[in-house]
Amino acid sequence: MAKVHIVRHKPGAVFCSTAEVILIDDQHNISRLVEPSGNVGTQYPSGIGSEWFGTIENLSAGLVLGKAHWSDVYKTDVLWTTPSAKKEDCQQRRDEFNAVYGAMINRCTGGPLRSNRMARFTHREGFPDPKALFEVQIRAALGPTVKVGEGKIDYGYWVDHQPSGASVSHKKGEEWVHTLGPDVAKETEFVLDEHYAKPFAAQGIDFRKQTAWLELLVAVDDAPEKTWARIEIVRHTCEKYFGDHRPAGLIYPVSRIPNLDGIVEPQPRVVSGEVEIVRSGELADGFSTWTALRYGGITEVMVSAVGGDEADQILGVIDGRVKQAGGRGLKEDGVFNNAYVGAGADSAANREALKRFNGTFISYYQGCVPSGRTAQFIGGIQQSKHPFGIANRSIFAA
Repeated sequence: MAKVHIVRHKPGAVFCSTAEVILIDDQHNISRLVEPSGNVGTQYPSGIGSEWFGTIENLSAGLVLGKAHWSDVYKTDVLWTTPSAKKEDCQQRRDEFNAVYGAMINRCTGGPLRSNRMARFTHREGFPDPKALFEVQIRAALGPTVKVGEGKIDYGYWVDHQPSGASVSHKKGEEWVHTLGPDVAKETEFVLDEHYAKPFAAQGIDFRKQTAWLELLVAVDDAPEKTWARIEIVRHTCEKYFGDHRPAGLIYPVSRIPNLDGIVEPQPRVVSGEVEIVRSGELADGFSTWTALRYGGITEVMVSAVGGDEADQILGVIDGRVKQAGGRGLKEDGVFNNAYVGAGADSAANREALKRFNGTFISYYQGCVPSGRTAQFIGGIQQSKHPFGIANRSIFAA
């Protein structure tokens, strides 16, 4: 009989330091998922190299809590604070970070990182720590039957495909193409087809039917007045693309994606093998309200980002969706919350909004240990009317 044990290491008011999930499936295979909360390196002086060194140090401590190593890491999210609205400033920041990214991991951890990666410039406001130049979130998986690498986690009888985020950038002949022009729908379809659907089809995987989760970044700093128009175009393009097999997920504006000439960057989660995707049957903001993966007697639920005015109300909605999927609830089965705080040009107002968000977030988890968490300031989440949003992953024995 399958069992799931969730260990929330070093709990605080709004998140635990590391969420560790011990999975025992109905074939008695044992695997572990280890996920430190988002980390920054502001214990060192401000600077790309020093903050990245500090971030690695802090993330390493989080992995140690779950007895994991950097070689077990399969997913890396890099959240850059936007240096300015100027493209050239973002390019300099991106290039400086990329210059030290892999080299410093190799030097500090003793081996290359086998993880995928998704990066984005979030907002000028940055993160809860105003000194942070970026925040990084990682996920690791390990066990006797688990193999990590090349954008996937192979559990032996099913495969969790989590490729890196992709933009429209592609090679045409001997030249790189970084834009298809102003047609956002065309760009979205190109990325989904060329970078995901066709490579998956070559592996015998139907991308449209086997995508369980989709995160969509829409760059807006080149044309802020088009923010929500662009998001609606991308949303409706994806609705048409996936049809009845709509994944759970989220869509939000970012300052820029690493391809500074591109607008759209998706990152999907696709599964194959002896695993079932269960969809909620309800849609919200263009996504399935939740999707669940069922494998070996275990259920993992991914709840699409829920927008709203208060964190405790949002968490209450997520709790209901976890229960709809067969779980006991968010407090019992929750592994990780990704929090989003809408931000504008007024920094003081943004910081006050975060205080209000955290206040009701804390009140919801009062008396119990919260899940892991990362938080970021962005231009909005799901719909323009939402000041806050939260997406969640929960896991339990079916």
